[in-house]
Amino acid sequence: MAREVLMLKVGYFYRTEILIALFGLILAPGLWAQTRPIAIVGGTLIDGTGAAAVADSVVVIRDGKFQEVGERGKVSIPQGAEVIEAKGKSILPGLIDGHCHYRDWMGEVYLAYGVVTCPNISNNPVEWIVAQREGVKNGSVRGPRVWASANIIDGPPPEGTGTLRRQRTSIIVDSEDEARKAVRGLVEKGVDGIKLFERLKPQVAKAAVEEAHKYGRPVFGHSLDIFTSAENGYQSVEHSWSVVYTSIQDPKKKHDLDIGRMLGKVDTAEVHAQMEPAMFDKIIKVMIEKNVHWSTTWATWFRPLSTHAAEMKQRELALLRNPQLKYLPAYILKDTESFFAKYEKMAPEKRQEVVSGYKMLQEFVRRFTAAGGKIHSGSDPNHVVPGYAIHAELEMLVEAGLTPLQALQTASINVAQAWGKEKDYGSIEKGKVADFFIVRGDPSKNISDTQNVEMVFIDGKKMDTSFHADYKNPMPRPIEDRPEGGSQ
Repeated sequence: MAREVLMLKVGYFYRTEILIALFGLILAPGLWAQTRPIAIVGGTLIDGTGAAAVADSVVVIRDGKFQEVGERGKVSIPQGAEVIEAKGKSILPGLIDGHCHYRDWMGEVYLAYGVVTCPNISNNPVEWIVAQREGVKNGSVRGPRVWASANIIDGPPPEGTGTLRRQRTSIIVDSEDEARKAVRGLVEKGVDGIKLFERLKPQVAKAAVEEAHKYGRPVFGHSLDIFTSAENGYQSVEHSWSVVYTSIQDPKKKHDLDIGRMLGKVDTAEVHAQMEPAMFDKIIKVMIEKNVHWSTTWATWFRPLSTHAAEMKQRELALLRNPQLKYLPAYILKDTESFFAKYEKMAPEKRQEVVSGYKMLQEFVRRFTAAGGKIHSGSDPNHVVPGYAIHAELEMLVEAGLTPLQALQTASINVAQAWGKEKDYGSIEKGKVADFFIVRGDPSKNISDTQNVEMVFIDGKKMDTSFHADYKNPMPRPIEDRPEGGSQ
């Protein structure tokens, strides 16, 4: 029988409060009604399809959808439309966080950085994350759209490690029947996708994937062996270390590094120095053949090695010290300060080791992308600000050799494709949902311009992107955000 490690505080009263809030707002008339069309005129359009930027464009939005998109002179501006002049600015697809760990305090931080969708793949209680999704839909929660996976399905912890901290809300299964039952239970509660952790036996993981696909749900997961994950049908493998472990051929070496990292004895960044590049082409070939996407989440570990490191540190600390963001958990500022300090104080030989791993990772990114692989940029907010982390990853991807247009796809259409939602989301095309943001400058020439956010639209509606000291999610997460000394 599956053992559910669910230390939840979701009781009758909490669920009742959610239902009252949701039904009251669902019944509110015209909550998302659009009064007249909008025309964005004169800006540089980067549509997210990979097509060249259009320097002088017109984008028309009606009833929450892109009605017409193209060059000025080829697109008519509807009579009576609200015209937004965008000369000297760029229009981009709303960003989709490729590795979102959604928490109740993140909403307006995401919006401020142009992130319009959070495909949650964190270990969140299913009732709560589904309620967040519905709350955003009906307007009771101010934040990005949520695509919900919830409690992560995992196997028993390795012998001798005890119960892993990260498994405190996981559903632990050890058989194929248990895995299928766990997936069905999450689907019945309304999830949009399923996430698996790497402690699952291969045949148990395969059963979970088959059950998820039966219900039309994509699967995302940690992996110690991408070959097996690809064969089992994962849509995406998460984290750069999945490639590291897959490349290591010595089983004992792989096992020791894996357990050492899990127990905090080996730093994640240091693990990358053990990559074996001779395996790269074989890994890439399988990922391309099986259409397995990859979320690097490398900003959370390697941005102090970026050529933009000084600016990144300055931006992040300035943001975290903003008086209007005093509601953010104290650990974020503390962890960010200590994270950059760790690299600044790192012994030369240790830094050289970490740099070697980062360079190999950059090489894999280049080769994977050149072969047609799909990367996701995501926050994975451990000692990095959610939302902002995506922009840091975009800078790092361009440093690694991707074009700005390729980099932008990693936080838009690629993620939508993995979730099976590319028909409606992920790019600025006629008939798609009007999720976009406007920035000063031209990210097709300077990727850092994505951070100059001026306006953000979800479903064709302009969002409030300012910070408010009294920001509060009406449905607090029912378990602690992060245990002392732990990760998300």
